[in-house]
Amino acid sequence: MQEQFGGQLTLRTYLSNSPEAAAYSLKGSTNVFVNGEWVALEVATDREKMAAHLNGILARGG
Repeated sequence: MQEQFGGQLTLRTYLSNSPEAAAYSLKGSTNVFVNGEWVALEVATDREKMAAHLNGILARGG
């Protein structure tokens, strides 16, 4: 996704025990958030669905 969206997207990876993750109740080992909003794993692991999701967020200015 970083290659596709270039400067429009900043990717950060955190461990579940990091300070950034403390505010969330994480139920699994893989969790994806965009602008603080949880993304369903079905969307996050599918390149086309995730691209569509991110395009929608960017279209709304977010």
